[in-house]
Amino acid sequence: MSLSKFISLSLVVAVATASPVLKSPSRVLRRDPPAPSAYPLGDACDHEWQYLNFNPSDATDSAHLMTLHNVICSGEMRAVSSYGQASAQSNLKPYARYFPPSDEDDDTQGQVASVLGLIAGTSSTDGAIGAVVGGMVVDNLDFGTNVEGAPTCATGGDDGETAGYTVVDTLDDLEKIHFCDPAWALGSAGDVDCGSLDPYPSTKMDSFSRVALHEMTHYSTVGPASELGEQIVDVKNTDGNYAYDPPRVHGLIDPNQDNQPGLPEDNADSYAWMSLDSFVSDHCSPEGTSGNDYQFYFTQNPPNYTPGSPGKRALVNIVPRLI
Repeated sequence: MSLSKFISLSLVVAVATASPVLKSPSRVLRRDPPAPSAYPLGDACDHEWQYLNFNPSDATDSAHLMTLHNVICSGEMRAVSSYGQASAQSNLKPYARYFPPSDEDDDTQGQVASVLGLIAGTSSTDGAIGAVVGGMVVDNLDFGTNVEGAPTCATGGDDGETAGYTVVDTLDDLEKIHFCDPAWALGSAGDVDCGSLDPYPSTKMDSFSRVALHEMTHYSTVGPASELGEQIVDVKNTDGNYAYDPPRVHGLIDPNQDNQPGLPEDNADSYAWMSLDSFVSDHCSPEGTSGNDYQFYFTQNPPNYTPGSPGKRALVNIVPRLI
């Protein structure tokens, strides 16, 4: 990491705080906490993530289980992360909107591609997704109340709309992901209404897979195990708000806004929106678009973010402790 990047990162990375809610579970360590399991509604695909505290007999839990299963086993998550990986490798327009090109100090393109490649895996050697995902756990309980300084679905967002978080639960010492209601309300990336999109990337194209990819990049087995070699966190724009959503993520590198090109590779939402941008650009391009020409689907960069106004889909996370 270059010195300028270290200084910038130290100024903007912050730990999100949240207060416990009244319905929080006891903070007394359970002697025999439940163990994560494979997909409980049928056969799991190779390297599918693990599940905890879901009730397969409950209609809502069952629907959430199917969403989590399908985003992996349908190939959507591999597709979204693979498009991001390819965009980074070739410095395509979606990549250039959110990340800088490689230079003599940092192989940013290679590092970003490495992170996304670790998640995507390789179809010839992996199952539906990279092997690292098989070690991830999704907990149905809003367990952030167990962890000092962690967010919860009720209290974590800058605007009250938290979509998910990733943290180590002090009650069972497991690093886990929890998704909140705003995430469950999102659809598939393949079902985006192309006709409703703006000429620039926006939250109109948001999907559950984008939220899931954001959380996956936070896992301590991803950033440090990739060529990046660092934990991927949530960084802040120069106005002190988190860099969530296309305008703020783009604003990190925009010379006319934050002009902080060393920060995106440490920001989870930069990976998530860049990958979704790449996927949607191809998905919505006219039939007959050849080669990498899909990169030109969006003709404009996101508009400037409004200082003091947080992202509409705050995804508050804290840096997970290494297990």
